[in-house]
Amino acid sequence: MELSNILTSLQLFKNLDEIELDEVKNYLSDIKVYKNKSTVFNVGDYINYFGILLKGQVELEMDDAFGNKTILSKLSAPALFAESILIKNVGEIPLSVVTTMDTEIIFFDYNSFSSENLKSKEKVKDNLIKILAGKNLFMRDKLNLLTLPTSRAKILYFLSTEARKSHSKYFTIDFNITELAQFLNLNRSSLSRELSKLKKEGLIDYHNKTFRIL
Repeated sequence: MELSNILTSLQLFKNLDEIELDEVKNYLSDIKVYKNKSTVFNVGDYINYFGILLKGQVELEMDDAFGNKTILSKLSAPALFAESILIKNVGEIPLSVVTTMDTEIIFFDYNSFSSENLKSKEKVKDNLIKILAGKNLFMRDKLNLLTLPTSRAKILYFLSTEARKSHSKYFTIDFNITELAQFLNLNRSSLSRELSKLKKEGLIDYHNKTFRIL
């Protein structure tokens, strides 16, 4: 697909005309291709651009001092990552970005772009604000989830949220069982045990990544 068509399919560049797209292209890298399980950013990397996920999927991860991994989120194309860190001038990224399949990414030098007097700048800024607002809602949901007192409550909250997003009681999640445990900050055995209980109680049914609320 031609780059212009790819860009206009992204929320960040929504409603830009050809002249505005040409302006944006001057601040984009070449498309980078990453194999599955490749690290795009490591914790502590200094970044001066954010990523635009064109194809594939990445996980945003954090590891504690004891080697325990927590998955903050999993993003599927099209999506942005590291944009809030760059805009807040944090400098060093506090998480890792790792691919979960073969992935294509293009990097956007947003700071240089936003410092110029460009026709496209206000539209891109408005689109970015809408994207960040959506991510703030996601982080609110994640915070609500992590503060719940029991494994059961976390699982039910997560499944209810996924059903709401899918507008259906039958839905597929992005995580396998290990990844879901890392996302919910639970022990894998505890998660498996609690899911089995919920299934036996007739509250849910599931197979692999597909769930149904009964």
